[in-house]
Amino acid sequence: MLKQVRTLNKSILVYFFIGASCLTTLPSAAKNINTFIYIPAGSLSDSLREVANAYAVSFSSNPSFINDKTTSTLVGDHTLAQALDFLLRGSELTYKIQDKGFVIFQKKITTNNEILEEITVKGIRYSLASSRNLKHNNKTISEAISAQDITDIPNTNLAEALQYIPGVAITREAGEGRQVSIRGNYPDFSLVTLNGMPVLANNDSPMDSRVQKQRDRSFDFNILPAELFKQIHVIKAYSADKIAGGISGTMALQTINPLDNEGFKFIITPEVGYNDYVGTGAKRYSSLISNTWNNWGVLASVAYTTRESLEQGANTFRWRNIAIDGADLSALTQSQALHLPQGDYIVPRGNRYSVWQATQQRFGANLSVEYKNETTHFDFDMLSGFLKGDRYEYHLYPRGEQSTPIIKGLTTITDIQTNENNELVYARYENARVATESRTQEINTAYQQGVLSLTQQVNKNWKVSAILGKEQSKYDIPYSNKIYTQGISDVTIDYRKTPFYADINYSENLKNPTMWQMHHGDIEQYNSNSEYTFAKLDFQYDINSLITLQFGADWTLFENKMYNAQQNDIFLNELTNTPQQLTDLPTSYVSSQNAHKNLQWLKINTNEALKLYGIDPFNIQNNSSSITTEAEHIQEYSRGAYTLISTEQAQWEAHIGLRYQAESITSHTQAPYSPISYSLWLPTFNGSYFINDKWRLRVGLSKNYSKPLLNSLSFDGSNDTPNNTKYTFNSSLKPYLSYNTDISLEADFSSRSTFNISLFYKDLDDYIVTTQVPLSKTSESTTPDINNLWLSNAESAYQWGAEISLNYLIHNSDWGINLQTTYNKGKVTYYDSNNGSALFKKNLPFLSKITASSMIFYDHPKFNFKLGAIFRDKYLVRAGSLLLDENETGFMPTVYWDANINYYFSNHWKLKFSAFNLSNEQERQYSNSTLRAYNSTTSGRTYYLGLSYHN
Repeated sequence: MLKQVRTLNKSILVYFFIGASCLTTLPSAAKNINTFIYIPAGSLSDSLREVANAYAVSFSSNPSFINDKTTSTLVGDHTLAQALDFLLRGSELTYKIQDKGFVIFQKKITTNNEILEEITVKGIRYSLASSRNLKHNNKTISEAISAQDITDIPNTNLAEALQYIPGVAITREAGEGRQVSIRGNYPDFSLVTLNGMPVLANNDSPMDSRVQKQRDRSFDFNILPAELFKQIHVIKAYSADKIAGGISGTMALQTINPLDNEGFKFIITPEVGYNDYVGTGAKRYSSLISNTWNNWGVLASVAYTTRESLEQGANTFRWRNIAIDGADLSALTQSQALHLPQGDYIVPRGNRYSVWQATQQRFGANLSVEYKNETTHFDFDMLSGFLKGDRYEYHLYPRGEQSTPIIKGLTTITDIQTNENNELVYARYENARVATESRTQEINTAYQQGVLSLTQQVNKNWKVSAILGKEQSKYDIPYSNKIYTQGISDVTIDYRKTPFYADINYSENLKNPTMWQMHHGDIEQYNSNSEYTFAKLDFQYDINSLITLQFGADWTLFENKMYNAQQNDIFLNELTNTPQQLTDLPTSYVSSQNAHKNLQWLKINTNEALKLYGIDPFNIQNNSSSITTEAEHIQEYSRGAYTLISTEQAQWEAHIGLRYQAESITSHTQAPYSPISYSLWLPTFNGSYFINDKWRLRVGLSKNYSKPLLNSLSFDGSNDTPNNTKYTFNSSLKPYLSYNTDISLEADFSSRSTFNISLFYKDLDDYIVTTQVPLSKTSESTTPDINNLWLSNAESAYQWGAEISLNYLIHNSDWGINLQTTYNKGKVTYYDSNNGSALFKKNLPFLSKITASSMIFYDHPKFNFKLGAIFRDKYLVRAGSLLLDENETGFMPTVYWDANINYYFSNHWKLKFSAFNLSNEQERQYSNSTLRAYNSTTSGRTYYLGLSYHN
């Protein structure tokens, strides 16, 4: 059935392009669509603000002209000029509409000494109108948020500014948003562009369960401050003139430019923060200065944040059928004593209490030089930033045989209980192993980008645009060092009341240094560097008033290098003349860990302690222990060319395009294998039908692709001897393909209300999974009983869903609501990475069945606030690769509450207050489809108070 649907989908796409080409003969469309507005009778000043909100513009006037005047009720479909004509009729006032808004002045000539005050309309309604206009002016199905939304939506970084967009979901790290997925798809399948060019910037999580040292194609949005950006466009339906490579969609980010606001502009906003777990100390500063001189403008903006973070929780090393050996079971029932040694029970391993602490500095700076006249638009943007800090983590857990509390020949198990799944949810151990882990890391992500863009109107028919850009991103962990201690204690582990957060108790005083012996240490360093070089050239030719032809080409060079060095299991008790007990360390190296809500234990100054064993904690190459290294180097060369023909008529718009894409990917660590090479034809159609002035129907049909994941390009060379497995690089690997159908119905009921509903279907082909290497591709010397595996485009998948959003401003009030929800369904077959066989069909990675957000807001010229909630349903992260312990892992549902308040003292001063994670939501990561406990953490509530000045 799925194959028939896929074939039908492709056939519809092909025939639709043939039929749609006939539309090029249709007459021209009228783009000046009236806006329905309702403004009750009241003061002229308030009415003009409402008009400015409705059309997303600002206005200027001498306040004395408008303060004491009133207007009648305005209702109906109007252009901006018609609305102003109505409001100003019978008065001595008139207006002039300009690029950025309108000016109100007396019908007599204004003398030079009369003051015109610019009234900058920047409330919630203004930002909603700006985002609405950005969405409507795009030829494809998309969503957008403006600069005002970015700064007024509660956020600590760019990721959190996106979570109120329909179909967008985020992952979190240390209480902040990090990665973004569109329509519930894998974050690597989202293409991110910044100032018109593709970009990539990575950091990672300190937690193993969330994947440390993550090297992927997803952009980590917590690197850059949100204050540097003027708009974010989420493009869901692909068009051939756009950069290809994101089968779930494109995040188009745009930094602030000086000509966005005429004249001199200065903004400065200092803020101080507080978090439940770490207290005061967080600081945020942002500032912008810009000026324009006729056609020229220069802008500089900076944003800086310093903060401490703390996540605390409980976690396991997953659950496993373990045959308990060497423990005294005499206190158990006969049945229990029989089943435990046979491995019939599924036992939780690790059972840790954990604390992750970090200091963090985030900095971003943007410099923009812009020139614009009637025929030429020149823009040069430089963006630089970093995210750096120190991370510390402290763990307490039973760490005996197979990560259970067992010490062979010493431990007694006095009581156990299992549940209906044969999972060991309660156990009491005497004379059990207990251990601590103290870890310290330094992290540093640096980001630089420079983009030069030029648009030239050659004559009335021809326009040429060009972009040249360079981006570099470096992620470094100069050191990541651990020290383990161990001791003996009775321990009780209980999951019966709180299945995701064990109640763990120890009999000994864990803060007594005499119970701890030094055990071993691990040291590591890591870096990953990415670089993009990009060029794009576009031509636009107006064939006549009916038809516009666009064509162009783009060129991209991407390079990624990774290096990792480790020295593991340096057994400190085997080094002579070194401290063997915790009491042997200087007292200044040992302190109490008091941050966890359940227990306290001792932590170690890791780097200083390692020096006592002759280990250099900062340069792994200086140490005598054997070093395990891993290095990877990938280069990708992409070339694309496209043509797009557009036509418009009174009720229709149609944009028909075709892109040719060719790519070559070289994995230098896979020599002597040949590069991966492929070429693609990507047809697109995007059309709109204007049902009336309030309703618009959009349709998108397209084919798009996503490159193989970066870890797919290093799949070679390692042999899994116990499983008789050999992994081979596949030089014939191809990209993921997606055939997309998008339909959207958009309504503007008035300047106060909008409603959208979208349906989409994705037919995913050439999905990459682990399979056995065909016999024709194996060498003659291959041993018959060896599993030869590689990654291949052997699977297909599907995804479909619906998105609904509503913005409603209540009549005759300053109240409004914003609601959105997305339903997603999509499945793919997962494969066993040990033998290459198909296992089961499950949801696509990162796909939540339901995501939703709601926001209630109050918007007055002097005061506004927002209270919002973001819901994300359960989703899996990976499946099929860790079959010994689990068939999948993922995250349970969450609801995050945020709030934002702004009070305007005057046109220049604003007091702002933001609150995040008001419910102190618990992030619960599960193991296996039976929903066993894996990792559960909380990060505390966070508040910021600030004062903002703008001229």
